[in-house]
Amino acid sequence: MRGQQKPTTAPRVSFGIELEFVVAYVFDGEADPDEDIKDGIQPLLVIPRVAEDTSTLSSDSKGKGKANQGFRPVVPPTPWIFEQIRKALAEAGLPVFGGTEYMPLGSVQQKHSEKAMSSFRLTEEYTVSEFDIDGYRFQGVELVSPAMYDMPLSFDLIRLAVSTITTKFRCRVNPTCGFHVHVGAGPTERIEARALRNFAALLWAADPLISRLHAPWRSVTKYSQSGRVNEATALGRNEGPSDSLLDNLGEGGVPVGTTNSLPRIHWIKRSHLKQVKYFGRDRQLGDSVNPDTDQRAQQREVDFDTVDDVAVLKGDPWTRRTPLPPLGSKRSSASLPTDDFGSPKLDYDPPVPRPQTWDRPHSKDHLTAVAPPRPRPPPIERLYPRIPGTMREDRRLDPEFLAPHLYRHDRGGDLDNPGARLPPKRSDVMSGVRDLLAADMTSAQIGEMMRSTTAVKHINYNFSGYTLTSLGNLRAYADGVRVTPGDRYDAKSNTVEFREAAGTLDMQWIATWAKICCRLLEWSRDAPPAEFMAVVRLLAYAQEEKGAQYDVIDFLIDLGLYTEARFCEERVHKGEEVFYECLNFEPTNGTSSGDLQGAFADREDVEMGGMEESSDVGKKDVDGKGGDGEVNSGSAEEAGDDVDDGKSAATDSGAGVGEKNL
Repeated sequence: MRGQQKPTTAPRVSFGIELEFVVAYVFDGEADPDEDIKDGIQPLLVIPRVAEDTSTLSSDSKGKGKANQGFRPVVPPTPWIFEQIRKALAEAGLPVFGGTEYMPLGSVQQKHSEKAMSSFRLTEEYTVSEFDIDGYRFQGVELVSPAMYDMPLSFDLIRLAVSTITTKFRCRVNPTCGFHVHVGAGPTERIEARALRNFAALLWAADPLISRLHAPWRSVTKYSQSGRVNEATALGRNEGPSDSLLDNLGEGGVPVGTTNSLPRIHWIKRSHLKQVKYFGRDRQLGDSVNPDTDQRAQQREVDFDTVDDVAVLKGDPWTRRTPLPPLGSKRSSASLPTDDFGSPKLDYDPPVPRPQTWDRPHSKDHLTAVAPPRPRPPPIERLYPRIPGTMREDRRLDPEFLAPHLYRHDRGGDLDNPGARLPPKRSDVMSGVRDLLAADMTSAQIGEMMRSTTAVKHINYNFSGYTLTSLGNLRAYADGVRVTPGDRYDAKSNTVEFREAAGTLDMQWIATWAKICCRLLEWSRDAPPAEFMAVVRLLAYAQEEKGAQYDVIDFLIDLGLYTEARFCEERVHKGEEVFYECLNFEPTNGTSSGDLQGAFADREDVEMGGMEESSDVGKKDVDGKGGDGEVNSGSAEEAGDDVDDGKSAATDSGAGVGEKNL
């Protein structure tokens, strides 16, 4: 009935962010390093000390006690700092995991704060560090957002959280910080196989262009390296969808096609492949959106699947086709009496005039002549010249590039250089797209081709939730067995993680990049095949033709992200200064906050080693070569940054508040 029809729309993409930064603090009794300007900047966290207790006794190995005169223990900074951040976020009206005591009883805010997936939460990020400088100490923090759907309210919540942090605390980012976005199909749903194929193919094709939105060091450092720059993935090693399964499929840990191979971490038995296919196959007309969790339903499909998967993977793809019965009688090739149109014409006039460059030698406007057509005329005009669409030059072996970004902040190996560059065997766009779109047996083929071959997080696009291991861990349940979210579904294992964005406190860029990530998945799922391939061909053109007039801004426009394209155009036009929201600190005697976290005893034990004694200690640069303040050519703050006697000079973080971060 007409009145009973309900309008339907495509489901929204879900997402969540992980934001890494450092918060400045001092211990009680230590001076504010910026006492003279403290009224114009954010409040400083002061870690309280426990009152002095001269009666405390400690026993030595001989059992003799002695008075511990003057010992003043301090509160461990990490839990205390986290509690202050939780309180600030809760007072701003946000749901905060572990912060229900600051919320009205029975409120919606308190209800959402009871679950980690529906609230903001804080974790200690050990890969984030900063040098102690000018009396400041720093605590690494990771802010994790709730799992939310792609809608304006979600991005407003993120802006509010970031604005609260940047106005209530003195915080900053440096090259050890990252900004990650997880995208998926919902808290408990997995991205279906067809959408995942398109998504992976689009990311492979667009990687060099998308990289232009991010800091140059991110695509070459360990935790966010690009599979188009390094041979970091099976796809980059020129392996295809069949190889991704055959290399991991075996009995007794011996992969198929090898002799006496050692067991591998990701190998699975052949019998388990049927289960992986069940959870990772394409959804057919009439199927539920997600695989049936009923054990009997899974077993019925597995029993029905009698195909020899290894033979299919090794053999001719046409062997998958179901044999058709022979025809009962053959049709005559003679024309029937009703064929009044005659034989087809071998030549005809095109419906529109042929282009002027048809069958002509390449002219001066060759690039324009060979450019693939855009899906539709761009509705907005470009404000600035296009940036090159080809891959960034790999400057990892250039010490002038490495020194400011990696070495100074890499004493603990957190930004470890992946090593001498091993270029991927596969560098072109279309062959990678072809193999990804051909992975039609199970979505695990996509995960295996796109995952990092060294460690789960050593890649810019993390597909580890869709590998053989992840799908092999899923299972159906018999009747009466309660399915808990943590048992079958892990929210992060349902997502694809974007890891290339650098740490930032700019709330507008945070919301914009999160929206772009959501749209990349949504468009991959919903775009008509012809439009999808038109954009992929444009991406290939941008990388294959030197000087091609197609860049990341055009790409965003073709995805329908007009507001985000304009924002990114302004951002890219500013150059590398957008990657340096805060000045990079120079190390003082090789110390960092992480080196001093255990020194909770007395102020004398946590003094900064006389850093105020040195005339050149504490000076900072943006992209410089040392404490003399010299700035490299390509630096972001080339002419405008003043270093005031080693104090914490600051740049406007762009975090949406009119104040300055350290």
